[in-house]
Amino acid sequence: MAAEADNGTYIESFCLKTRNPDRMVRQRALKDFEANFLPNASGSECARIFDESYLDILRCYSDRFESVRILAITAVDTLLERLPLNEYYLGYIVPVLAKRIGQAEIIEESEELRLQLLEQLGRLVVKFSVSDGQNGDPLLKVFDDIVDILIKTLRDPFPAAQKKSCELVLTVAGATPSLHYRAEALVGPTKSVLGHRHAANRIAAVEALGELSLHIFSNGDRVSEIIMAISPLLMDDVPFVRRACGRAGCLMLVKLRDRYSFFHRLLPLVLNCLTDETADVRDDIDCRWKAAGELYYRENETELAKVALIEKLPVGYPVDRYTRPTLACRAIVQRSLRVVNLVLHEMEEWKEDIRLHATKLLKQIVLHAERAFSTLFLEVNPVLAKSCMDSEKSIVSEALNVCELMGILLDYETWSKHVLAEFRKFPSIGQLRCMRTLFAHAVQGEEKLKDLKKFAALLLDPDVCHNLKEAYQLELLEFCSILAVEGKSRELSAALEEITVSEQDTVEQQTLERTLYTVTLKVVAFCYEERETIRERGLAVLRQLDNDIDKLHEHHLASVLGNIDHLESENSDASTNILLLCGIVSTCGFQESYLETLRKTIAKALTNAAPEGKVKLFSAISVAMLSWGVKNKQPTDAQIGLLKPFVEELIAPYLVWSAGRSAESIRAMATACFASMSQGVTVEVYTPLLTGYLNVLAGLIDDNNIATRAYTLKALVRLGEGLDVELLKVIAFPILSRLDDPSSEVRELAAICLGRLKLNKCSTAEETATESVDSALHRWQEILKQILPVMFLHLENPEIKLRKAIVASLQRLYLDNRELVTSLANMSNIKEDNFTFEIK
Repeated sequence: MAAEADNGTYIESFCLKTRNPDRMVRQRALKDFEANFLPNASGSECARIFDESYLDILRCYSDRFESVRILAITAVDTLLERLPLNEYYLGYIVPVLAKRIGQAEIIEESEELRLQLLEQLGRLVVKFSVSDGQNGDPLLKVFDDIVDILIKTLRDPFPAAQKKSCELVLTVAGATPSLHYRAEALVGPTKSVLGHRHAANRIAAVEALGELSLHIFSNGDRVSEIIMAISPLLMDDVPFVRRACGRAGCLMLVKLRDRYSFFHRLLPLVLNCLTDETADVRDDIDCRWKAAGELYYRENETELAKVALIEKLPVGYPVDRYTRPTLACRAIVQRSLRVVNLVLHEMEEWKEDIRLHATKLLKQIVLHAERAFSTLFLEVNPVLAKSCMDSEKSIVSEALNVCELMGILLDYETWSKHVLAEFRKFPSIGQLRCMRTLFAHAVQGEEKLKDLKKFAALLLDPDVCHNLKEAYQLELLEFCSILAVEGKSRELSAALEEITVSEQDTVEQQTLERTLYTVTLKVVAFCYEERETIRERGLAVLRQLDNDIDKLHEHHLASVLGNIDHLESENSDASTNILLLCGIVSTCGFQESYLETLRKTIAKALTNAAPEGKVKLFSAISVAMLSWGVKNKQPTDAQIGLLKPFVEELIAPYLVWSAGRSAESIRAMATACFASMSQGVTVEVYTPLLTGYLNVLAGLIDDNNIATRAYTLKALVRLGEGLDVELLKVIAFPILSRLDDPSSEVRELAAICLGRLKLNKCSTAEETATESVDSALHRWQEILKQILPVMFLHLENPEIKLRKAIVASLQRLYLDNRELVTSLANMSNIKEDNFTFEIK
């Protein structure tokens, strides 16, 4: 009794001290109360102490000094640890907490104290949580105050208080069955934390929202709102935030009321995490996803057990890249394919990260849905084709992965006809990539092999293969390569020849090899001047058809040339048909098997083309002439027979002078063809051809155009075994006059050509009956007497290259005309050593 009297006296004194106006007195009283008095009190004594002192202690919660408020809160915490489980205490403490931190305005200014009060509330909730269903719900009477506090503190500017509030939501959810009464009121404040800069706060908010969704019974829109609020965090930079989103999705898949109705909204939360770049996130969510599938299997075992007995792994399944989802997980996705509409919408968003995540999600849906996805192909294909030509390479890569999976998992007949029809309407690079990937990974079957020529004929359409964009051309070549590999099967080659190419009357019935050759050649032809990568890739595709590319040209080029349209029009150098023809000429060169067809085609084009188009055609001819000797190994007479009509019809008419700048450019490029022949054709073939045009070329040596003069001299550099004296006379003096040309290149070429002038004594003896060889030689030396002094004169030219060229030419002339050259050199005071040895 004496001890109780002493305790009573102490409590009375303590209460008086807490009311003392002196802060130090109040502080000392609270410190002593917590440190010395409470540790010695029993549980029953603590209850009595609370009854006698709670008014004074709780009054200190609003003390104007922060130190006093802190001591009051810690004293109550210590007291609460010893109080018995009686909901009576909640009615006094929680309302005080609500007044301090649950008001519309901020009453408690100290951030640390607000956090301390929240922690005290959390201890109260844990202490009076429902442990069994027999004693009712102790928190029910103060539940509104608790919710009001959380509504306020979830928006607290102090990050730690926000995080603690989210954790309190989880604590309350586990402590009372009454959360469903006001769960919706907490959704909005909790959502506001999702945008916090601290990852820990975002994680806590996601977990709190996931828990709140389980306690919203009658408002499906609110649950949808929660899911939509969480979804953007699937793209968060912090892996643990993404993992929290996946965990929330799995939690709702397992525990959400009426969860079957929300499967299509919950799947993005889960499936996106299965493709996360962080292994920990993938593994964690994969485990939970399988658990959700197991629950679904137990709930639908009758139906799924029958499916499990008959299902097999699809043929060609990429087991090296993907693990096949469990039957139950696939079943969840297959019954929730409404989600695809949401995914397609996000795949067309303007933000790259949203498009990327949506495309990854679509891949997971296809992986889970397998054949059930076939019904959605018509809706997905246009959007997927658009993703296949996205500016972001990672999105294109993911979209192609989706196409690959669809090719493997969907029936070929499901998509093939639709893809063919869509590509005819919209031949975009996206559709081409999509179609190519689908076809490449489709399971080998009779229908696929029968459609080889349909796909090849589709690529042959001018709207498709006449596209000049580099990326598009590469895709065409890739598709041709795939078709070539598929068509290589010897067992099916005979059958393939009997298949109709296309239902369109405009497409020729032709072999698969010819179709693929035509498409590939056109692509290579369009980039003959540039894009080395495409050219090399195209030649590699042609080698897939036949290692001997010249043999392919021999068999199929005439057909390709015959199908080039609109050559009767006035085509410019930018015309598709001119570009194609020039590319074919440059790429294929000239072979006997198709030379006649090629000559007629070029003649038609030259007759009608605009001046720019003619220039481009002659440029292509000059390039092709460089490889004449490589592709033609016939006897000399046969080669002359092939070249002579070609030159007479196509080149010679354009050597004749006519006025105008356009005519000047055409004349220059026609002359360039002779310059190329001088390098690509053997001397034995070239010299007889050249002699017939020496009179024309002699006039072109004095042409106004520098390029024409240069090309003419290049054409005269290779004169073979020499010419008769009359022909030498025709060209010698025009060449000599070019030593004073304004162009250094022309001057040097003229100097070189002078050294190539040589009398053909054998030809003179055979062809000239009335004139002896000596007479021809005498006439030639008379010509040299006029040429050599001029050459000696130019030895004093300051140009080193010109002097070297003249010395080299003098050395050549000296070999056949030693006495004449020596005497003329002496007359010009030129020492013989100056031109018999190289200038040092």
